[in-house]
Amino acid sequence: MAWDWGARTLEDLGGKTLATPHGPCLLVEAEFPLALSRPDPEEAQARLAQALGLVYGIGPVREALLRARGYTLFELARHPRFGRDAAPWAEALARRDLPRLAQGLARGYSASHPLLLWLSALAAEQELVFLDLESLGLSTLPVFLVGVGRLAGGRLVVRQFLARDLAEEMAVLAQTLAELPDRPVVVGYNSKAHDWRQLRARLAYYGLGDLPEPAHLDLLFFARRLWAPALGDCSLSGVERRVLGRTRALDIPSALVPLYYEAFLRTRQPRYLLPILAHNREDVVSVALLLGRLWEEHARTPYAA
Repeated sequence: MAWDWGARTLEDLGGKTLATPHGPCLLVEAEFPLALSRPDPEEAQARLAQALGLVYGIGPVREALLRARGYTLFELARHPRFGRDAAPWAEALARRDLPRLAQGLARGYSASHPLLLWLSALAAEQELVFLDLESLGLSTLPVFLVGVGRLAGGRLVVRQFLARDLAEEMAVLAQTLAELPDRPVVVGYNSKAHDWRQLRARLAYYGLGDLPEPAHLDLLFFARRLWAPALGDCSLSGVERRVLGRTRALDIPSALVPLYYEAFLRTRQPRYLLPILAHNREDVVSVALLLGRLWEEHARTPYAA
């Protein structure tokens, strides 16, 4: 995407005004070639069928014993003791009810368990959502920019919804909600603790309704599990440089993003928005690339309880 780095007006940012039922906001779109190497869905289903810890009363030791005897969720559904609890999970896997499976995995396994990555590999392309938002701070403070990345035939399409003043926050939130599929697989970085929670809080503040129940994949947990001993710094920018080999041409630290936006609100100078838009957009792209890298890493490893 080519931006005019000497932008003097909001129109110079390359976006367009988007009319919503809750007022206007600015939409900025960009596309990038991106063909992720998705794990084989049949292998993903086979690995998830070994998630016997979904069943009430099965802990790690019993799970390993049952798996060694050849049990999967489908065989366990006929077990005299565990069948009643196993059958709904086997049905959810057969139907690929990813949000329900994700809820179960979150209760029985760690937030960085490879099964969650295998779960994401079952998602249809249109269900995957790469999400990053910028706000003025804590979850009670306004959200002024949301970046949403979607895969489309070998490309990553990033749509950014920007509030040009705080009165447009409601439009940004409503448009973000409209952008999400009914059963999304949300992929982010530190998104469980921040992005998703803040979106939910701000939607509730305006009475705009609730977010759909997602299968949520927070890649921060996987980065820490795999690379923390070597990297130490598991910030997204650190993982970008040392794992993905990416260097941003223009970036500002996350902590400065609210200050740049406040400077824009005071001065109305678009030059303060350019680094914010670039920072948000690159976060979305890096999250998508990181998911591809994690898929590759875990496709080579055996099941780990």
